[in-house]
Amino acid sequence: MKDGFVRCASATVDIKVADTDYNTSNIIKAIEDAAQNNIKLIVFPELCITGYTCGDLFLQKILIDSAKDSLIKIAKATENLDITAVVGLPYVAEQTLYNCAAVVNGGHIKGLVPKLNIPNYAEFY
Repeated sequence: MKDGFVRCASATVDIKVADTDYNTSNIIKAIEDAAQNNIKLIVFPELCITGYTCGDLFLQKILIDSAKDSLIKIAKATENLDITAVVGLPYVAEQTLYNCAAVVNGGHIKGLVPKLNIPNYAEFY
């Protein structure tokens, strides 16, 4: 922090719908690049781990489990970096599917925040 300011960034990375390995690799690279540029907080779009337009695939356990595994990989990638990242993923808790923002830092998942206001006039999650 310099003069009371924190360097922040937003990032969009190339993604492939439902290809969590590809997406995770690109997210981790963006986090590492940001950390090298002294960025302390980086935020990514909602559902960036899976892609936004997965439709019915969001109901498949394999995609949800893969997204969770990817989140753990992304968190571990921050272990030795001085950066906090916010990434989007689908998450199931108590048999309910949520569109969440996950906060990761220091190798750990610090929190999950579900989207509260979901529009109902088109394809939204």
